[in-house]
Amino acid sequence: MKQTTIKQVIVVAVFSLTTINTGLLYTQPKSTIKAHDKSALMLRKADISYRDLKFAIAADYYESCIQDSMNLTANSLLKLADCYWQMRDYNSALRVYKQIFSNSNKEAGQQEKLRIAELFARHGQYQQAATWLSGLPGYQLKADAYTQKAMQEKMKKDSTCWRLNILNINTSYREFSPFFTNDTLFYSSNKPNVTGVKAFDWDASNFVQLWEVPVRRIDSIPMSEITNKILKKKLSDGKSKQLSEIYECADTKPLNSAMGLFLKTASLKPDSNSIGTKVIGLDNIRFNAGSISIDNNNHIYFSANYPTGDKKGVDRICIMEGIYSKIGISSIKKLPFGDVNLYSVMHPAVNPQGTLLVCSSNKKNGVGGYDLYYSKRTNINQPWDSLKIFGSNINTVGNEVFPTITSNGYLYFSSDAMPGLGGLDIYRIPLHDAFAGNIETEHISYPINSSADDFGWTQRDSIGVKGYFTSDRLNSDDNIYSFVYEKKKLPKKSFIEGLVLEKQSLTPIGGTTVFLYNLSNDSVYVSKTDEGGKYHIPIVNTSNVIIKAVNNKYINDCITSSIVYEPQPSDTIQKASRNLLLDKFKVGFVWKLSNIHYDYNKSFIREDAMPILDTLILVLKEQPIKIELGSHTDSRGSAKYNQCLSQHRAESAVAYLVQHGIAADRITAKGYGESHLLNRCADGVLCSEAEHQANRRTEVKITGYTVPLKVVEKNIDTDRFNVGDKICKSTLPIGFFDSCK
Repeated sequence: MKQTTIKQVIVVAVFSLTTINTGLLYTQPKSTIKAHDKSALMLRKADISYRDLKFAIAADYYESCIQDSMNLTANSLLKLADCYWQMRDYNSALRVYKQIFSNSNKEAGQQEKLRIAELFARHGQYQQAATWLSGLPGYQLKADAYTQKAMQEKMKKDSTCWRLNILNINTSYREFSPFFTNDTLFYSSNKPNVTGVKAFDWDASNFVQLWEVPVRRIDSIPMSEITNKILKKKLSDGKSKQLSEIYECADTKPLNSAMGLFLKTASLKPDSNSIGTKVIGLDNIRFNAGSISIDNNNHIYFSANYPTGDKKGVDRICIMEGIYSKIGISSIKKLPFGDVNLYSVMHPAVNPQGTLLVCSSNKKNGVGGYDLYYSKRTNINQPWDSLKIFGSNINTVGNEVFPTITSNGYLYFSSDAMPGLGGLDIYRIPLHDAFAGNIETEHISYPINSSADDFGWTQRDSIGVKGYFTSDRLNSDDNIYSFVYEKKKLPKKSFIEGLVLEKQSLTPIGGTTVFLYNLSNDSVYVSKTDEGGKYHIPIVNTSNVIIKAVNNKYINDCITSSIVYEPQPSDTIQKASRNLLLDKFKVGFVWKLSNIHYDYNKSFIREDAMPILDTLILVLKEQPIKIELGSHTDSRGSAKYNQCLSQHRAESAVAYLVQHGIAADRITAKGYGESHLLNRCADGVLCSEAEHQANRRTEVKITGYTVPLKVVEKNIDTDRFNVGDKICKSTLPIGFFDSCK
């Protein structure tokens, strides 16, 4: 959620430069300054330092004004909050933003809303984060991810498969953007190197350089062993010396510097330079260099400040190319991308063949702040083509940065606007899909991604189960972590299976909801039948159970059974004691009596209709149901006449059934006339005799039962139950399982 200027500190990781001035700004003797002018003078110094992008100094001046009981305006407080944001002192930034917007977010601009949302997300307060994102164009999906449980669970789907360690190359400074090749880990760091080199006024830290270390010298410490003790804050008394000129390795580092956080374990020495050496050959690169990629031809690509950058303001970033060897980098040249006066191009990622380069840029007319672009060439000796932007499946209104191309054909990158867990999250997409734009990116699950900034993916193998990445999840300080992905072997399970069939025809009934009531743990487990009528329910213990099938088009059925839980080397299946048989004779069920024809304009039962009615007699003798016999006519003749005719026909059919032993109180005659036509053959429409015949029909509808009503259940809404649900018995109607006991 960082904006363009923020990326030049947080995402570019202190690649931007500021004017380096010397000395304090005002030299008027303290004795001549009146007490009431002191705070005003301090505020002027703060504003000038802020204007010159010296955020560490400006923040101390603003805080001094507050300590002198000066009521800062909202504009000054916004500058103070921005100082802390730029220096990545996120706790202080949130404290100031809360002070500014104590009542509501109505007065906040888009940048403030984005920042405050991320600050809340960093603290795991996702509901508040979503509130601040609400209404911001392009961020609704991210707001949804903060509040929707299903999306949160999806982003943590295989969290137990990841094993994270923190590396011993980390110091109290910032280590980030690892790149692995040939058993060597390259990375960027602003740890001190030579005493006397001026530090970065932006946040009082050192300039970024490239480092390398053989993997054999790297040790990893499990996160579980150090999370609670890895970082501590150095406290210092005294204030005035912190406003003096800043040099690395000096004792005048400001209190708000990243140096105030240091690693404190037996294996991680606070500021040791013994692990890793600076990459040779970049002495002519002014101040910052980092975020590398190397192809199979030992061509190295890295981000750096322009060799002749603007010395009066923020330098922009370009991509350099050189030849890497064990003695350093040579033949360095700038690639033909970027504009020193307009925009930066950075974070190069190259494929092994050296024919595809992906980078990040804040070019005008992009999608968001920083977007991903690519350039291609046919071979290593050809010039690079012009940059082309990726599509909307990758670029968002936010920032897409730190791309990586892996040997197995994936593009990894980080984004702060896609649905995620907060800050920058890492995503991946197959390269061919990235170019085609026809598939969404895949979010790498927790704990790789967190509520902090996560970026800079690199792999040690071809399939991405071992490697390194960067995160500032510990006290907002960039550190490099190793990861190993191990697919967990799922525990073996037992299931009970059975079929749900239609009682008369024994055909499978798909889509039926099946409830298993486990009497031992008083829980109900839910399943649905597939097209073959099969249900599949896990067995969690040895118990007596009741299994009931519910389909609102049929009469329900249930069985009682015993299940046995015995863990086996593989999944096991227990068969239900019998199939669940659902009777279709349910109240409201309607079917047509085929081939019951009447002579035109007549109502008596023809001989060819009698066998059909005889089959209905058999059903009525077997099933305790009450029915309505409904007779329908075609549209020929008046509606009134057809109504009378259909009533007489229905009564004739009922009379036939009664004559053959069916009680009259079980059958109702109902004439519908021409009110329920099955086709287009209404009055005035020319139709064939066959079409009119289709409308002359008799239908049977079940209206009730001859047995006590207590065995007839009311319909329940089965759509609210899903496969795999575990519910309380009280969720179902009272007595739901009683008829099965």
